[in-house]
Amino acid sequence: MGIELHESKEELSRDIERVKEYEMLYPQYYYREPKVVEVSTGLIIAARFADKIRRIIFAVFGKILSEDIILRDVSEFNRKLYKMMIERNIDKLDIVRIRFRVGYDPENKRLVFDEPQITRYVEESKLKECQEALDALKKILDIASKTLKQ
Repeated sequence: MGIELHESKEELSRDIERVKEYEMLYPQYYYREPKVVEVSTGLIIAARFADKIRRIIFAVFGKILSEDIILRDVSEFNRKLYKMMIERNIDKLDIVRIRFRVGYDPENKRLVFDEPQITRYVEESKLKECQEALDALKKILDIASKTLKQ
């Protein structure tokens, strides 16, 4: 698939700088319960999911948690998401939206992520191709069914 998970010092500093921008332009997280946040990446290219999630989590928890905790837990979560995308054959150029809840467990000093919901969006032209192929298969099944009944 080609989606890479890497976090250099340069990427980290860029993410932290962009947190203010994300807080102002993209309110893609909502507080649902005390210490629990619902997050949506919005529509993104699949190859960019790790950066987007890391930036959103820094925007939400960056003022109250250490960088190390955020990086550790978000990296684990991003690896899980990567595996899920591979299993679902999501290409790095596919358009996706990822939604999940995340909270902070102070006893274990960890971010706790719920099961993510990954939605893939498909172009209308691809849907039309699939529908045409499905219609052709239905015709073949009808013919085979009638032949077997005779």
